[in-house]
Amino acid sequence: MKPWRGTMGFLFLLMLVVLDTVLIPGSAHAASEGPNCQSFNVPVALGVGLPVVYTIYAERCDPPGGSSHTIQVLVPGGTYGHIYWNFPYEPQNYSYVHALTAAGYSTFSIDRIGIGKSSHPLLGLVTITMGINAYIVHEIIQDLRHGRIGNVSFDHVLLVGHSLGSVTDWVEAGTYHDVDGVIISGLLHHLNTLSLLTVVGTLYPTILDPRFAGKGYVGYLTTVPGTRGRDFYYLPGTDPNVLAMDEATKETATPGEFGSFALPIVDGISMQIQVPVLVVVGQQDALFCGFAATNCSSAASVQRAEAPYYARQAQLHVVVIPQAGHDLNLHKTAPLWFAAATTWSLQHVAP
Repeated sequence: MKPWRGTMGFLFLLMLVVLDTVLIPGSAHAASEGPNCQSFNVPVALGVGLPVVYTIYAERCDPPGGSSHTIQVLVPGGTYGHIYWNFPYEPQNYSYVHALTAAGYSTFSIDRIGIGKSSHPLLGLVTITMGINAYIVHEIIQDLRHGRIGNVSFDHVLLVGHSLGSVTDWVEAGTYHDVDGVIISGLLHHLNTLSLLTVVGTLYPTILDPRFAGKGYVGYLTTVPGTRGRDFYYLPGTDPNVLAMDEATKETATPGEFGSFALPIVDGISMQIQVPVLVVVGQQDALFCGFAATNCSSAASVQRAEAPYYARQAQLHVVVIPQAGHDLNLHKTAPLWFAAATTWSLQHVAP
């Protein structure tokens, strides 16, 4: 699909999407049907020439009418899994999967290696890095394009990430050049160091956490109970029930991921992305916004800060979501972000 040009065109299309979602009874009925979802365990290797001995858990969700020609691959952030993208509480408000399948796209949300229902390598033998995450996503994209997952092939792939998952997407898209567009959420090129150190300070060994009792995830990390609200949310814009569900469904992360996520922020890999890019950030995202980081007061200010890190071919477009912190999907204004992602997706790659 030929891209619309100019901010006015984008805003007009965004308005149509919001109206269609909120005001038109037929659209609301279609969305209420929900997507058709299937679970998969995808065999993967951790690198070129390495054995295929691990599996990635994923859920492919299709619109009610069946699979589309375009699939969105959804990569969650640190201590999150596929549930971040298809949140079980009030999915009509908090599920990216529901919103994008209602717009006609298939989605493929994954648990990263070492997360959720995916394989958990022994961390004494394997160090999980951003490069490994990117290679695994590359394998999955190739499988989706060639019909090796569920015997359905997809003509187009959009890569969508959140936070640490967005770093994975930078590396994947900038290295392998096998996607048609990239949506980056919860990630900018300037970190708020003080807030980041606060989050790091709330990580502790998974084996100490009641949620993972008996799992034996030696060396893995998760957040100390009761700290996710401070770490990832703008609390005035948060439903306490969402925060409780987030705590109940939290996941793990690995030291190798946290140790390697900073390099792609400074090594220029995002400049290698040669397809359209949408960047979305919460206006109150304490990890990336603020005096010592990025001025997130407007889309224009973030655009100015981020544009030097992307090539002209990326056609960078920025959206700032009000009343939202780091976890864009889990704030009351999530429908605005879903509408922006839908508008941008329709603008660049049809379902």
